[in-house]
Amino acid sequence: MRLILLAFLAVIGASHLFAQETQVEIIGEIVDSESKEAVPYVHIINDQLKLGTVSNTEGRFWIKMQRQDTLKFSAIGFETFIFTLKEDVTTDKLMVTIELNSSTMELQPVKVFAFRNEEALKQALLDTEVPLNEQQRGIQLPGFYYGPVKEVKISPLGNPLSFIASKFSREEKEKKMVAKYQKQVDYQKQIQAKYNQTVIIELTGLPEDKVEEFMDFCKLNDSFLGPASEYEIAIAVNKCLVDFQATAPIDSLPEVKDN
Repeated sequence: MRLILLAFLAVIGASHLFAQETQVEIIGEIVDSESKEAVPYVHIINDQLKLGTVSNTEGRFWIKMQRQDTLKFSAIGFETFIFTLKEDVTTDKLMVTIELNSSTMELQPVKVFAFRNEEALKQALLDTEVPLNEQQRGIQLPGFYYGPVKEVKISPLGNPLSFIASKFSREEKEKKMVAKYQKQVDYQKQIQAKYNQTVIIELTGLPEDKVEEFMDFCKLNDSFLGPASEYEIAIAVNKCLVDFQATAPIDSLPEVKDN
């Protein structure tokens, strides 16, 4: 009877150990907790297995974990999220949605000093005492880890930190290009609003069939139209009209009035 009881306990223990070591496939998406928009390039690390991956451009990810493991989700501009499996989870595949909270970083105020010349600046830097020791080296920012460096094994996807840095840098460049293009578009719209056929008719009284010909004759540069006021544009158009009348039949053009 005692042998039967020991065998029964051994079977239960082995089943429990097997359940603990069984890996669970985690498939999910990562979103902003406020906007509910997808968060791409999130760094996901399994602390126990020292394995990691990165979410794609749509915030989706795939990773395996044992039931006792912990997953850490971290991304620039968001608070770190810790994920663990609940005890009642028995499936070997789980669909999840991770919501990240935005984080704010407060930097200490920086004092700016003026120096007479470059030599004075160099001397001031040499005179500055910056305490360094084994635990504190270089500039430290709040929210970053400066403890002992641990080696982390990364999945075959490659180094996720390098991947994030590359993607972030490329996205910033694309945003700057889009902003520059939008600024040029807005500038052209501003110029067109200041100098167009309707404005020419109001300023000169020319008939509609002469407006296009006049605008081809009176070419005002964008560098002038951009900062110019309505009065300055009216003066320039009036001067053009005088020259334009000299090249066209007098009876077909209105008389120029002095401003």
